[in-house]
Amino acid sequence: MGRRSRIALLALMVVAMAPIAGCMSKAKKHLYKAEDLFEKRDLQGAKVELEAAIKEDAGLLDAHKSLAHVDEYLGDQEGAAREYDAASRLDPTDQKMMQKARYYRQMKELENSTDKALESIKAGQIEDGINTLRDILTQTKTKSAHEKAVAGLRKGASSIAQQGYALFQKKDYQGAINLYAQGLRCFIMIEEATGQSKLEPGADWLMRSINAAAKAGNTPDRPFKVLSDVVAVDPENKVANVELAQVYLARNPPDYGTAADLLERGGATDAQVKAMRSKAKRH
Repeated sequence: MGRRSRIALLALMVVAMAPIAGCMSKAKKHLYKAEDLFEKRDLQGAKVELEAAIKEDAGLLDAHKSLAHVDEYLGDQEGAAREYDAASRLDPTDQKMMQKARYYRQMKELENSTDKALESIKAGQIEDGINTLRDILTQTKTKSAHEKAVAGLRKGASSIAQQGYALFQKKDYQGAINLYAQGLRCFIMIEEATGQSKLEPGADWLMRSINAAAKAGNTPDRPFKVLSDVVAVDPENKVANVELAQVYLARNPPDYGTAADLLERGGATDAQVKAMRSKAKRH
């Protein structure tokens, strides 16, 4: 190849490479600006610049790494998962990135396990299903994961109530008590996850039913723990107070004083509360 030909080929290569070089330069410009904004603690601004850098050059490893860190700071778990995964694909030798990507994949799998947890509950593997839903609520941070897990707990509580009633009909009262208690645990978890100040109305039927099963099974004290837990998280719950009062009254000897306090919070009439306090004085 002659000298002129080599010069002409080199010129063509430079022209061909110019758009790529320009693109890289623009991407890195966004990256450097993002780094400056990050140092100034402008995380949202840094995020915008990093996203722009990646849009310009999807293979810019440093941009993916930095955006993953920024997303973590901002609490964007889905974004962090996406960027750590991209970074680990671009540089499979970076063990820290690989571990982060693996962690977020596990979190995503956990988030998507709500339906499986509900299937376990319906199949009678109640403790396994509830534990999975609890893990989703405590280990994942995305709003969608929490909302799906809460919805799963509501459906799970309904299924547990049906299974408990079936056992009650078969006169398996102890089995029914166990299931009703699990259903109430679901409602307590819902309250804690949603930040509500009281249990949802669906818990009322379970509280009445667990006492009915306990009385029928001649073990009236068995609902004490779960009903006490309900009153602890929802002190003004009238049904819980009334049902817990029945547990105290069924004891030998009956605890009329505590029952009177509970009945008062449960909305009993003044006459009923007064009569209960009179019994407490006599006993």
